[in-house]
Amino acid sequence: MKPYRFFGRCALVVMFCAGGGYASGAGVDSRTDFKNNDFANQPGGILLAATRDNSTSDNKSGSGYNPALVKAIQENLSKQGYFLGAIDGVFGPETEGAIRAYQKSAGLAVDGKPSKSLSDNLQTGGKVGELLKKLEKAKNRSMDTAKQALLSRPETRNLIEGDFDAGILIKHDWNKCVEKTTPRCLLIEASIAVDEIEKLEMKNWSLGEILAAQAKAGLAEDAMNSARRIHDPQLIMVALRDIAKSQAEAGRHVEAMEAVDIIPDLNGQIEAYISITEIMARKGNKQLSYETSEHLVKYLDKVKDPLNKAAIMSRLAVILYNNDEEERSKKYIDNALSIARRINDDHLREKALRHVAAALAESGDPTRALKIIKGAKNGADDVPILMAAATSHALSGRSDIALSTADAIEAVRYRSLVLSKIAAYQAGAGMIDDSVETLGKALDAAKTIRFPFAKAYAMSRIALSYNDVGISAGDDKDLMAKSLEVADLVSDDRLRAHIIWAIADERKRAESNFYNFAYKKAISATGDIKSALSKVWMLCDISETRAEKGDIDGAWDLYDQAKKEAIKINHPWGRARALAKVALTLSGLADSATDKGN
Repeated sequence: MKPYRFFGRCALVVMFCAGGGYASGAGVDSRTDFKNNDFANQPGGILLAATRDNSTSDNKSGSGYNPALVKAIQENLSKQGYFLGAIDGVFGPETEGAIRAYQKSAGLAVDGKPSKSLSDNLQTGGKVGELLKKLEKAKNRSMDTAKQALLSRPETRNLIEGDFDAGILIKHDWNKCVEKTTPRCLLIEASIAVDEIEKLEMKNWSLGEILAAQAKAGLAEDAMNSARRIHDPQLIMVALRDIAKSQAEAGRHVEAMEAVDIIPDLNGQIEAYISITEIMARKGNKQLSYETSEHLVKYLDKVKDPLNKAAIMSRLAVILYNNDEEERSKKYIDNALSIARRINDDHLREKALRHVAAALAESGDPTRALKIIKGAKNGADDVPILMAAATSHALSGRSDIALSTADAIEAVRYRSLVLSKIAAYQAGAGMIDDSVETLGKALDAAKTIRFPFAKAYAMSRIALSYNDVGISAGDDKDLMAKSLEVADLVSDDRLRAHIIWAIADERKRAESNFYNFAYKKAISATGDIKSALSKVWMLCDISETRAEKGDIDGAWDLYDQAKKEAIKINHPWGRARALAKVALTLSGLADSATDKGN
């Protein structure tokens, strides 16, 4: 479908771009003179006419068209700047000319005739146009707010006002970089590629990823340079959060906390603190996770919106529970529940209670979670809670209750995911036959999912569960074959390859007899990925996972493959993003090697 282009007297054209952002172009200035119904060629190849009723009459006796229909069409054509005559329901040459102009610009068959389908198209198009204009205004307001926040602090002011230093790009030697690769030289090459990207939104996107990689590599001056090139202050705010998270991932807790402190936005700071708390807990550093959570608590008093506060407390409670701090977790759940119940607005109160219920389900109390949502009005919002409750029951060994809870989930794409998790827990408890039966139910449910990527994702989780069950069953050959068979049902080539690599690596860690077979399948699936950028991204992701699990040599092997693929990409946007991803992975591997050495 062609993007709508709307030309009004304000001469604004707004459209959505492929990356989810916006682009604007010049429209028709109201001062343009359209004499004698002439048409003017406008940017983007759109032929446009704005007609003014200068003729003796727009009445065409015996036209045979319904006056109400003609009037409705005239009204919508007028709103969109195509018709400037009298809105009287009378069909004539001016109305016909406006219809033709609209039909041509909208990619419709051009006949100049009023019809019900044309009226519907105009009405829908008008609504979309108004929505896009509102979104553009909202985006501009958000950008202004972000810019003012950045300007309000000396630490971030020069990210907006500073000048970009191009010197580092001029001194760059790419051939030397290929021979002796460092994160910095990869990122300089990525920055050079950015200069060739035409669309501003895509350029900003790439620069944000480059900035995060530079921060993780400790390249402060280069990161500052990249920030100055980003034209969207909101992306700079996101980049600041990414910097804090990357420092935490690298084990630099002090630097991560310092990065959070310069984020001039309360919500951004809270989100970053939550991420750091989660990262530290995942890395097994309970003390630093505790310290970060305590630091976060100080910011909660500044949160005025009760729904937001209840949501943050609920999320923090889950992190604390996973960090074996059950008493503190319970305290925050109780506080969140108290805040939620005091909200006067029924809709907002229910939303807050669902946040609390989800936290309870993820914190080992699924029964209490289900009691909270019992009788709630919007059952569709209960899905995450039912999923968490079923998983919690399965984890505690109550697979029968877990299965009955899963059966209450109407959406098959979610039910299949929960069933695959339950099966893995059943296998871990030695209930191999039951787990295979549960996986059969999950697979049957997944086959009925209508949305392609949702179906592919469900299949990928089921394939992993079949693999886990096969390992638990003593390296079962049939279950190994079934896991790869289900993996082949994943329609997305990158996701399919990723899952087969994950299956192979799990087999390697389990010292399975079938590792080599799975490894060859992974190599083949990687070759099937059509997008070079997707291939680089997937190889880097698997490399990072291997490093996290202690397989440093295996991580370096996949990094080398990713690097070879990345340097072959010539398209500027793909090249910039691929090189930034490889640089990010390289920095992570260097940190892992250092940790291992220590």
